[in-house]
Amino acid sequence: MTNSKTPIRVALDWTPNTIHSGLFLAHAKNLYSDAGLDVQLLPPDPSYSTTPAKRLEAGEADLAICPSESIIAYAESAKPNFQLQAIYAILKQDASAIVTKADEILRPRDLEDGVYGSYGARYEDAIVREMVNIGGGDGSKVRMESSKGKLSLFEELKKGTIDATWIFLPWEGVEAQLEALALNVFRMEDAGIPYGYSPVIARNAASEKLSDDVLGRVVQATRRGYEMARTDAATTVQVMKEQCPGKSTDFLEMSQSDINGFYGENDEAGELGTMRLERWQGWIDWLKEKRLVMKEDLRVEELFTNRFFE
Repeated sequence: MTNSKTPIRVALDWTPNTIHSGLFLAHAKNLYSDAGLDVQLLPPDPSYSTTPAKRLEAGEADLAICPSESIIAYAESAKPNFQLQAIYAILKQDASAIVTKADEILRPRDLEDGVYGSYGARYEDAIVREMVNIGGGDGSKVRMESSKGKLSLFEELKKGTIDATWIFLPWEGVEAQLEALALNVFRMEDAGIPYGYSPVIARNAASEKLSDDVLGRVVQATRRGYEMARTDAATTVQVMKEQCPGKSTDFLEMSQSDINGFYGENDEAGELGTMRLERWQGWIDWLKEKRLVMKEDLRVEELFTNRFFE
């Protein structure tokens, strides 16, 4: 008789891409299976009608990949029997940016006369407006376009139906390089905004469905998957090519090379997935300063945990 494996459903934050390389490697190379886990990686539906966090809340998933903003938003709402908590930081440096075509919106301040393609995420539009303000423009004038499909916003930018949108540089940024599409890149750090970890793997800390032992095995196998992604480019590209059939080998090699540096931080070499209180606190403090977070008694230390690395 063989021991049954613990089923784990993970709601992805996007269609499969190199942000998820470690997860798919852990699955394909039996790292999850060898840890007694039966992991399913669930992409969003084509219209992205439900966020990963909401899928977790609804019981459609056991873990969710989401930005730190989702963790904070749920902490503010304080829903009964649901506490969204980060257990693994997939990207420990910010790989995202607001981009425009190089010959159009040249500076963040110029976006006050443009159209921003919004994903409708919590705090997103306010952050964009603040970046325009910091650059010397009037953020209140930015026209927010939220009727476009979330999964096609970069295509809308290329077509010219919007002037700017938020992208992941090791994915859409690489796509632009291969298409010789020049972009202006506006990073949050350039505007002095201390962005948090994004994305993270999150659990419902108010639920006892997943034991500490199971979560520890998930985290450890996931970390080994991301270690493999950083060190074995050939295998990683081979696995991701199966998940991203429309992408060329050159694209996936470039994307993986670009993203590898975002999995860790210089002061946390080798500590893939772990998080620091100071990083979370700095992000919360900025959001409070801009009155985007109003809950004064928000307990930052409860938003994440490193306990499953032990």
